[in-house]
Amino acid sequence: MTPAETAALLSFAAAFDRRTLGEADVLAWHTVLADIAFEPAKAAVTAHYATETRWIMPADIRQHVLARRNDTAADIQGPGLPAAIPDADPDDIPAYLAAVREQRTRAANGQLRPRPVRELLAGVGRQAPTKTTQTGPLSVECPYCGAGPLHRCRRGDTGLLVGFHPSRIDAAKSTA
Repeated sequence: MTPAETAALLSFAAAFDRRTLGEADVLAWHTVLADIAFEPAKAAVTAHYATETRWIMPADIRQHVLARRNDTAADIQGPGLPAAIPDADPDDIPAYLAAVREQRTRAANGQLRPRPVRELLAGVGRQAPTKTTQTGPLSVECPYCGAGPLHRCRRGDTGLLVGFHPSRIDAAKSTA
């Protein structure tokens, strides 16, 4: 945020609480809020005065903006957002982690947009694959509890999930 934007932000806050402004106020607030963008800071002032009666301080703005930014970055894998697979070789761990950080930063800054509904609905109605490439006990039906392929075995009396029944392990070995 520029000093002029900081002055505009303080003027916006003064519209709510009728504070007096001076050059020292702008300088002090700018020192704390220089790395915060104007629009998110203005939204923080609005959100603050929607629920609070006390005067807003620079720390309130920082906390609100950073919390919103973290929430946005955490939602990168939410509905309508692009898959969180960065363009980097997963075997090159430092480059992959840097790509993940960069992607989440872009999402937090609002640079990644939700996909259009048409794209989200493109796969609706397609036939789901019925064949499994699963190997091991999950590839066969359990002869003991009747759990189908790709479903975990259950304990008969409680219905709780268990590992695999020995008969299912034997059945999987005989088909392999």
